[in-house]
Amino acid sequence: MSTSVVLLGNGGHAKVIKDMIDRSNDLILAGILDDNISEYTEVDHVFYDKMSNLSQYLKHKFVIAIGNNKVRLMLIDKYQLNESHFVSVIDSSAIISPSAHIGIGTVVMPRAVINANAEIGNHVIINSGSIIEHDNIIEDFVHISPGAVLSGTVTIKTLTHIGSNTTIIPNIVVGASSVIGAGSVVIRDISDEVVAVGNPAKVIKNNC
Repeated sequence: MSTSVVLLGNGGHAKVIKDMIDRSNDLILAGILDDNISEYTEVDHVFYDKMSNLSQYLKHKFVIAIGNNKVRLMLIDKYQLNESHFVSVIDSSAIISPSAHIGIGTVVMPRAVINANAEIGNHVIINSGSIIEHDNIIEDFVHISPGAVLSGTVTIKTLTHIGSNTTIIPNIVVGASSVIGAGSVVIRDISDEVVAVGNPAKVIKNNC
């Protein structure tokens, strides 16, 4: 029996997750909630409603379809949601090792690769075509953008954003609530709450 899913968010990221659910044999899209929806409507058997009405839909499972890490965390706190309210969405084209672990509410997008013994936390985005190599630890509320390559034994701390086409060499730790700019090459550890860009990646400012 398919799991009934409601997306929290209705922007570009939600469009991709909707396509993933439509391709799935295990999930069915019931509805979408968003602050920019003014009134309840139904289109092609999918309902659209205000985010403020979330409590009416607790019989469904949720996926937060918003790319901003801090907003995903804020929604969980605001509506007092817990792990039992969520389901993960993994695209059928993703390649995932049997020894990898995927957390609750996480989205693994088309053609992503997650290799042996990788640990992926809750409410993480592993975006299209990204590569998570063996023994990586990706903590909760991280966003790995399209085409990023994380070599073996990399750790990404909570709430951090890894930009598109970033490359991270083995054994690197990227701190919490940081941003690595698109196309960067990370060859040294990055501290908490900073923005780092370039090849090699260098800290350019704080991200408080």
